[in-house]
Formats: sequence, C-alpha cells, structure tokens
Amino acid sequence: MRRTGCALQDPGLTDGHPLDDPDAAALAWHRSKHGADHAAGFDRLVEGRLQIAHVRSWPAIKDLSRSFPQLIAERRFHCLDNVLLLCPEAHDLYDGAGLFGTDLVEKAARLTWIRPEAREPLLRYLYATVEAHAGHQTENTNLLLAAEILRSTHNVDTRQVVAAFEERCQVAMEAVERGDHTKTHRGDVAVLSMPKWTPELAGHPGTEPVQTAQ
Repeated sequence: MRRTGCALQDPGLTDGHPLDDPDAAALAWHRSKHGADHAAGFDRLVEGRLQIAHVRSWPAIKDLSRSFPQLIAERRFHCLDNVLLLCPEAHDLYDGAGLFGTDLVEKAARLTWIRPEAREPLLRYLYATVEAHAGHQTENTNLLLAAEILRSTHNVDTRQVVAAFEERCQVAMEAVERGDHTKTHRGDVAVLSMPKWTPELAGHPGTEPVQTAQ
C-alpha cells in the first residue's frame, strides 16, 4: 500500500467539500508539498517515510470503550477503518497541531481500502489471518471488514472466508460450553479448527484467481 502514498493525497477527499472547509488550507499546503516532492524526484524517499497513523487516538478509543473489556478497545483501535498511511508532515499536522479534522482523516482511511491497489493486500491479510501464519492473531472485526470490502468494492467472492469464520465461532462457542478456554484466547487457537482455506481461494500469484461475484 505504500505505493499509493500518503492517504491525504486521495482526490476523493475533496468531493462534496465546500470551498470554505476549515481543512482546505492545510490540505492545499499538504498537496503542494507532495507535488514539489514529486517534481524533485523524491517519490521513493517519501514512500519510505510513510507512517501508520490512527484516526482516533488510543485515549479516545479507550474513552469510547470504557464500558467494555480492554480487548474491545484494542479491536476498535486496530480496526482497518481506524488506520491509514500518512507522511510524517500530515501525521504531525493531524496528531500534533490538529489542523486536519477527524472526519477528513476518517474519510481518507475509508478511501484507502476501496482503491484498486488495496485488493491484493486485503486478500493477503485474509489468507494470513485464516491460516494463522507466523502467529498472526485472528481479529474478527478486521477479518469480516476486509471480507466485506473485498465483496462490495472489489467484486471478490468471500463466502469461503465468512463460512470459515462462522465455523471458528461455532468451535469457540462449543469450547466455552465445555469450559475449554484454550480455543478462546486472543490469539484464537480455534482458527486452526477452521476448514482449510487454501492459497487458491486468496488469488495468490501462481494459483487460480478468486472467483468473482456474478
């Protein structure tokens, strides 16, 4: 996703925004800065400086989730809709100076995942999650959100993923009823009990492409 650059460069951000929008001046400066970087041939350098930013800070998320267990707050904080790539300058203008509004940055995060370039990273994320690669922890919220984005925006049939998720939930529920918590910790060991989701279903290079919805 780093090839797409800073999320605040997305042209869709200005759709429907009035000319006197309070974010307009900061956004105009930000885009002129990236334009100058491009003209000077600094694109590759800028990509290497991109940072993972959060739409809502950890304290804000904890406050929103204060009536729920800590894990709920963590899931909200790491939700796909709450993260995006920003250049250091945009990150500072948002987190430090507050020159960009939360609504603008939240919209940038949503637009990130509907770009054509997001299709393969989302598929790789699903495959790594379902297969629990390298200890990759299952995150139910992001698993289903990624599947829904792929289905609704990228025309990918994700029924196998949803079915695997439902099977995992059933396994976890039965484990709880038996008093077996080994399948319900945050790493979700129950993922290993899911029907095998092969690379072919993820459309990885060298395999059959994912079946698209009709």
